[in-house]
Amino acid sequence: MVVRARVLAAVAALSLVLTLTIVQSANAVEKPKPVSASPHMLSFQLPVADGHAFSPNAHNLAASGKPGSPLLLFLPATRAVPRDYREFLSMASQTGFHVLALDYSNRGTSVVKTCAGIPDCYAAVQQNRFDGTDPNGWSAIPPEDSILNRLRSALTHLRTTDPSGGWARYATGDHVNWKNIVVAGHSQGGGQSAFIAHRHRVHAAIMFSSPVQTDAGVPATWLTTKGATPASHLYGFVNSHDMYYQNVIGSWRALGMGEPVNAKDDLLEFRNAHTIVSTRDYGTPDESHLWTATDSTPKLANGTPAYAKVWQWLLDRVR
Repeated sequence: MVVRARVLAAVAALSLVLTLTIVQSANAVEKPKPVSASPHMLSFQLPVADGHAFSPNAHNLAASGKPGSPLLLFLPATRAVPRDYREFLSMASQTGFHVLALDYSNRGTSVVKTCAGIPDCYAAVQQNRFDGTDPNGWSAIPPEDSILNRLRSALTHLRTTDPSGGWARYATGDHVNWKNIVVAGHSQGGGQSAFIAHRHRVHAAIMFSSPVQTDAGVPATWLTTKGATPASHLYGFVNSHDMYYQNVIGSWRALGMGEPVNAKDDLLEFRNAHTIVSTRDYGTPDESHLWTATDSTPKLANGTPAYAKVWQWLLDRVR
């Protein structure tokens, strides 16, 4: 009986140790890890916040920039994740921006396929995905998983794990300092960035292959209303072979961004242009849509991305 009691006591003690270890691990703050391909870029998942585990929760990418620089907040395309854009993000970081590429609820059907032909649908979807309000038949993201809550959580996490990174400039408590932020994104993420810039006065916005929100010449309803950010602070880039080319340039016109300028040469002396079009025929219409911003962008003979000069031109305009 004495031996059995001692065994039971030992098992209970071991169970207590394991329980404490699990609890401590769950509450621990994961320090961002450098990205192997871009050592200056940090990679991290959002930690559990107020009992909420984010879903989806792919790794976000971040890098601190020059003191006082804008934050470039980047939102990926449908079903894409931050690591798909490391080359553009690295260029933004090297240009001096603080950078945060944020995972969000972009899985499933794209916005253009969800809303095609329904002008009021776009705002309903994008508002819900932005802050979790007004769930509807097209989108029902809870506030906890919204882009806004993810941004707040990411900035809080970075202030804790990278205290010398200067992240406090972009949010005060729960208030996001939008005027210090450049919103940028690709496809669905670019449309969402345009929507955020329409609702909030941001430093600037960059839209890659987006917004895809004009169908048969009829733009999304929100595109035709006055936005918080002036058109002079909005920029876009698309390939003329993109399967959504007409949708994109129609959306740019509705936003008052002017007529697109052809980027067939590499001089990039676009003067006062805000919308840039490449006529390079690099692949299928679907690939032309994807390759304006992703790491799968074709490479030149020297190994640099084919659109690197356009990327740099855009980044220089929104600094």
